[in-house]
Amino acid sequence: MTQNLKKLLFPAIIAVICLAVGWFSFAAFNGKDDLSPDAAANKAINFINENFLSDGNVASLVSVAEEGSVYKIILDIGGLEYTSFASKDGKLLFPEGYEMQDLQAYVEEQEMVKTDVPTVDLYVMSFCPYGNLAEDTMLPVYNLLKDKVDWNIHYIVSANGDTISSLHGQAEVDQNEREACVLKNSGLDKWWQFSTYVNNNCGSDGSCWQDAANSAGLDKNVIESCVFSDSLSLMKDEAGITEASGVTGSPTLIINGVSSNAVYQYGDTQTYLDAVCSAFNT
Repeated sequence: MTQNLKKLLFPAIIAVICLAVGWFSFAAFNGKDDLSPDAAANKAINFINENFLSDGNVASLVSVAEEGSVYKIILDIGGLEYTSFASKDGKLLFPEGYEMQDLQAYVEEQEMVKTDVPTVDLYVMSFCPYGNLAEDTMLPVYNLLKDKVDWNIHYIVSANGDTISSLHGQAEVDQNEREACVLKNSGLDKWWQFSTYVNNNCGSDGSCWQDAANSAGLDKNVIESCVFSDSLSLMKDEAGITEASGVTGSPTLIINGVSSNAVYQYGDTQTYLDAVCSAFNT
């Protein structure tokens, strides 16, 4: 295996994406003896709910089972299911587990499909710090390749009837809707300008989104009108795409249908560029 492939893959194994950013601590519990599966799962869920979820988001237990030396815990948050693992003594909680498979075999399974016009799908949550870093890192690649690539931006949300949920609460749902409206009505150039301004200037509540609109030459009234009339259908579409793709973590980068670990190289635009360029026939 080349050093470049290892460079792309290894950070993906150790990276803590937005799904896990606020949830998990390696020293969060104090139990001395092994706990029952239910006790360990409840301890994990209580820790998550008390420390990291807000705005009505609540983690609930779907199932827990013994798996080797740990407990496998499946959680539901906002209609999306996430799998994590806890040590049996209740001291350690892990966002993901990885099989110790041969690294070369893993890379071969993820062989990039080449096309004349690659399709790039970037899945994010608008207030996920790692999703924001991915957007900022990808922007120069977008500016370089533009219409040579079929670009698609997706928001990781869930829909329960007419209720839309996102991991970071209602403020994130609101920003997802504004960004989706900009993308729908004004295109990718304006979307990049708008969303990256919010990423870098507006904190985690989007309070300066109107400044972002002005900076991008957008009419805030048009955005608000779209949010009022179209945001529910837009977010339901995103929820359907998210569910169909099986994506739960922000950011997720899929190029020509293949998930790319390059997305974890935050700030490394060259790695992002190489990943996209590897999908071209020429």
